[in-house]
Amino acid sequence: MHLTLAETESYLRKAARACGLDWGIAEEAGKAARWLAAFDLPGPELLLAHLQHLAGKDYRQFIPDCSLDPWQAPGGLLCPVITGAALADRSAQMLDGRVFRLAATACPLLLAATVGQAARCHRRVFTTAWAGVRVSCFENGMSIAGNRADLQLAQAESVSCQLDHLDEPQQLPSTLAYAIDQDAFKEIDALAFQTYAPATAASRAGAGAGLTDND
Repeated sequence: MHLTLAETESYLRKAARACGLDWGIAEEAGKAARWLAAFDLPGPELLLAHLQHLAGKDYRQFIPDCSLDPWQAPGGLLCPVITGAALADRSAQMLDGRVFRLAATACPLLLAATVGQAARCHRRVFTTAWAGVRVSCFENGMSIAGNRADLQLAQAESVSCQLDHLDEPQQLPSTLAYAIDQDAFKEIDALAFQTYAPATAASRAGAGAGLTDND
């Protein structure tokens, strides 16, 4: 089936919230999934897998201790969305030449997508590297170098993020709908459904135009 990019962001934002992420971080999760989907990369599927891993756990165990070098999480595995948001908050330091190093990180492609939001904000290029691949995020584009098979790693033992000086992106984002597996969408939809308020007698009674209809 196909999802518009807006639908992709909306469904994944709600799914992230259903798995215990605060609404602000859930917003970042939805944006990361949408950003990757625009480049026909499996952001929605990767985020689903990560959310399923988080479900039922205290996600504070996945938050980075930014005082360490490399950054590490109390639970041993950094959440890419939370960590990406922390990097975005410190992106001005990358403009000054700082290289951020991270320890074990889940789904690093999601991290690159979150850092990509900062690249767009600063109109600069930020490169996230892990295993044998480098993902460079431009203001409105992306370049990938190295082993593309490493893009979908569920976990990377080390990750780095830094300013880069590439000239032009290899790929620009598309506005086309994203093709997603039907079974994956059902799982995402089931999570998103958990954020909907249940219908009550009062809500049903207030539905519709009531006794006055000015249309």
